[in-house]
Amino acid sequence: MESNIRIIETLVMHEESERKLLWDIYHAAFERLNRRTPIHHGGFDASQFDAVLLDEDFTKFLVYADDELAGATLITNVLAKIPWVNPGYFDDHYPNRAASGDIFFLPAVVIDPKHQDLRLIGSRLLQQSLTTLGENAVMAVDYSETLRRSLPAFVQRGMGRTFKGEILDRLVYQIFYYEDPS
Repeated sequence: MESNIRIIETLVMHEESERKLLWDIYHAAFERLNRRTPIHHGGFDASQFDAVLLDEDFTKFLVYADDELAGATLITNVLAKIPWVNPGYFDDHYPNRAASGDIFFLPAVVIDPKHQDLRLIGSRLLQQSLTTLGENAVMAVDYSETLRRSLPAFVQRGMGRTFKGEILDRLVYQIFYYEDPS
């Protein structure tokens, strides 16, 4: 089956039916996770996601399994287009890379849940998208504590080589109460 997997790089997804299918995949990919954590994974709503798919500032790597759209990776170096990212931080802390456009943000790697049995599909998708960025690229991602152990391992498989990483910050969701709220 792996030989029937192909990855297409594009800047704009013109076909409305494919954009709708990819929204369904994106939404489904985060649905189960969003029941486990107060942090909303898959930060775009349907209209924002559609706008991203039409926006040339986001490179889309679309994965097809047997000619069926099965997932995508989205990457941009226009950090201001990610509402939850502070581009000024990267300008201040990585001025040379920011000025050269070598800081990328990866807001999504999603695979249709019905294709999750193809274990390498996500790694192949990530690997192809990352290798196009070049050796000077810095890739930023965000994820919750729920994904803390699994995401770096996924990136390691996708990159297929040694890399360095550092945690830049953490967002903590906490509740306070007098009596057990459950």
